[in-house]
Amino acid sequence: MDKSNINAIEWPKESQQLQSTEEPQPLEHAVHSEQKLTEEQRQQFIQEQKQKPLLPRVNELYSLKPVREASENITSTVFMFRGDFSSPFYDLFSLHKRATRYCDKDTKISGCNVKLLRSYRWGTLSDKLLDVLEHMCKTPKRTDFYVKIDDDLVMSESKLDEVIKVMATTDCQITGGIARDYGFYWPVGQIYIFKRAILEKICPQLPVTNVFHPSEDITFGSLLNTTDRSMFCNLDNPTNHWHKNYNDHRVKIKYFTQHNE
Repeated sequence: MDKSNINAIEWPKESQQLQSTEEPQPLEHAVHSEQKLTEEQRQQFIQEQKQKPLLPRVNELYSLKPVREASENITSTVFMFRGDFSSPFYDLFSLHKRATRYCDKDTKISGCNVKLLRSYRWGTLSDKLLDVLEHMCKTPKRTDFYVKIDDDLVMSESKLDEVIKVMATTDCQITGGIARDYGFYWPVGQIYIFKRAILEKICPQLPVTNVFHPSEDITFGSLLNTTDRSMFCNLDNPTNHWHKNYNDHRVKIKYFTQHNE
């Protein structure tokens, strides 16, 4: 299979019940124009947002009372960004292997499921997020949940499936580490999980041309731009997942490089 072509998409094999089995349509064009905001405008807007008071804390996912029973046929799409700085041992963890791995156009690494139509750097990950979201919006059929993970997330696949099942019993729409600044709630990028209804809200907004912040997780929150506390629930860290470092009585994991500058 020619992985240099966006039309040649290799998807992870189904590993268990919560694995998505639907294939998206190929990305046919660059999904949004270059940012129209000047750097001065962006910095001014960021400072204005930072001056807003913190929003109230959201509830923990596991503290929420169930309002329905979870379906036995929950579907999910796990996805992650990969860059040339990523470890070649992406498939060391089953959760990473399960994910759809989005890579830059000019990547030199292997293990990519989708190569996007351009390349990115740390300061343009918001652009990469928007490209990935549009790619998923072109999927003719949706899954129940979408899970964005970093390549330095340490979390077992069984724990993720448990979290999804618990979340399915609640009205919480987005979970992860929920931040409260910038005048809206946003999920911290190491992992965030959102329901299909959130993707349905985002898709009509694309393409986006004015991206005010380079961080993809803050940009994700800005697409919703909401202070509705009931939409969000916090996923405790480090009870359910770890970022960059993990230790127990037999295992020690440490990621040394966070990203490319």
